[in-house]
Amino acid sequence: MKIVKKPLAVLLAVSVFLLVACSSPKKNFVSDTDTRSAKAEQAEEFSFTTTDINGKKVTFEDYSTAKVIMFNMWEPWCAPCRSELPDLQKLYKKYKSEGLMIVGVYSDTDGLKDIISENGIKYPMIKSCAAFDKFQTGYVPTTFFTDGSGKVLSDVPYVGSKSYEEWEGVILSYLKG
Repeated sequence: MKIVKKPLAVLLAVSVFLLVACSSPKKNFVSDTDTRSAKAEQAEEFSFTTTDINGKKVTFEDYSTAKVIMFNMWEPWCAPCRSELPDLQKLYKKYKSEGLMIVGVYSDTDGLKDIISENGIKYPMIKSCAAFDKFQTGYVPTTFFTDGSGKVLSDVPYVGSKSYEEWEGVILSYLKG
């Protein structure tokens, strides 16, 4: 049996090239060093000053009466972000009386108000600011949790959308914890 080495070598070289060319920049991946650094930064109390969807000034203190605050960083152009909005609204309605506050955090305003209206979103929406940069992963949605004093509860941000049941489990672990 004769093995053809040249086509296999070419196929291998092309495969390696595609893997390298299509990979995301290193900054989108969380290394052990990044995790330790993020944990050190998160030991500080989280705070911010920004504006809400109507241009009104808001600060972290506006939400500090909540037991648990879920900051969901999303964008209107992101389909997975939009698909989880109705579930987040249901969770907000169900657990608000138990101390949950959900805050949507966005950068892009294209279609924002229409999407919020179409999905019946009642929880606050605020514009991203520099304070949120340390939680950026390069992906949306990205979500993290704090308590009412600004202590970050999650070791690393949650990346990606989740179902109602998945978010409910996470939320309950913080509310009961």
